[in-house]
Amino acid sequence: MASLPEQVRKPRARRASPLARREDLLAATVSCLARLGPHGTTGREICRQAGVSHGLLRHYFSNPDKLLLETYEQLCEDMLAHLEAVALPFAANPWDALHRYFVAVFSDEWASPEIIGAWLVFWQQARSREDFAAVSHDFNLRQRALLEQLVVQLTAAAMAPPPILPMADAIALLSAVLDGLWIEYYLCDDRTPRARCVALCDAAARMLFAA
Repeated sequence: MASLPEQVRKPRARRASPLARREDLLAATVSCLARLGPHGTTGREICRQAGVSHGLLRHYFSNPDKLLLETYEQLCEDMLAHLEAVALPFAANPWDALHRYFVAVFSDEWASPEIIGAWLVFWQQARSREDFAAVSHDFNLRQRALLEQLVVQLTAAAMAPPPILPMADAIALLSAVLDGLWIEYYLCDDRTPRARCVALCDAAARMLFAA
């Protein structure tokens, strides 16, 4: 399946396949969450933005809460698939692979105001709902495993000594730097532009794994 973002796809004017309609509903949910928050993201508003009848929403999802959860699940799957696709083919050059990973995180596809705005809502939901918390936990485990897979290649290729911290702690710290800069970029892209965010992630990785 193509990744959900693509600047959050516009509703289709002509008759679309069931899969395409479902993707339109997921994309409209992301847009509504970023603009209106979880309380304003009603089933009717989602359908209005997607250009479909309210009955069609009920055809694909049992209720709006289910739609929010499935949107979060889809975003997580799409983001992980994209990060793997841009980084893993370059694992033989781990520093390059890590750099490509960071560039992808701050790309238009994954650092648009709509995507990050929706992601912040999902994080809030994960604090109070077990189903969202489970998705968040799984995503973080898999994301950190991907980062560790790239970092391990550094020591395997003798490009860096073992990290100065236990590997799990070093990966957690790098992930925290990445998340923090992602939010910083969302809050004010003039203060910390995209290129600087990527450069700071590169610098953090080298301080952690090339000391």
